[in-house]
Amino acid sequence: MEITIKSNDFYGEKYNKSFEIIKVLNLPDKREYHYEDEFGKCRIIEAENTVEIYRRGSINSKQVFKMGKVTSFTYMTKEFKAKYEIFTKKILLNNGKIIMEYDIIDRNETVNSISLEIIPFTKK
Repeated sequence: MEITIKSNDFYGEKYNKSFEIIKVLNLPDKREYHYEDEFGKCRIIEAENTVEIYRRGSINSKQVFKMGKVTSFTYMTKEFKAKYEIFTKKILLNNGKIIMEYDIIDRNETVNSISLEIIPFTKK
């Protein structure tokens, strides 16, 4: 099984990559996808109206998305550490597919707007 991560942002940056899913946990109240990308080990947790994305490696980050809410976003590398806020404008959860739109906010200023699509699928 693989997962495809697609995003584009305020500045025209686009990202579209697929990764092998290492583990899927189907729990009563949530689903977790575990995979590795070019920056480290990643985990996506999908629950009712909430998505959390964690990464641990050369980039360490924690993002929490809740529809219509401002939540925390921590981003760390060896050289850089920052805390931002995320305002989630859209979350659609449909059969494992996740579609989100959100703003990254630093000191009450929107520094980026991102559209994100996460699609798990079985390889043919």
